[in-house]
Amino acid sequence: MMGGGMMGVGMMGRGMISSMVMRIIFSLMDANGDGKLSLEEFQAAHERIFKALDTDHDGTVTFEEMQAFIRGH
Repeated sequence: MMGGGMMGVGMMGRGMISSMVMRIIFSLMDANGDGKLSLEEFQAAHERIFKALDTDHDGTVTFEEMQAFIRGH
């Protein structure tokens, strides 16, 4: 049994998981699938994140809204 890893990371290691997460995020941001991020794709992804955080739709994100988002509320 492997011990000490986060959620059973075990033999894969944290570096590999981090790399996989970055690849997933990159592919979600790469709207046209060309393997590169344009400024527009980058800004659009961040706008979607901002809108998800701004739960009261007032055009600002409070610390509490960010906390709630991260906690999955």
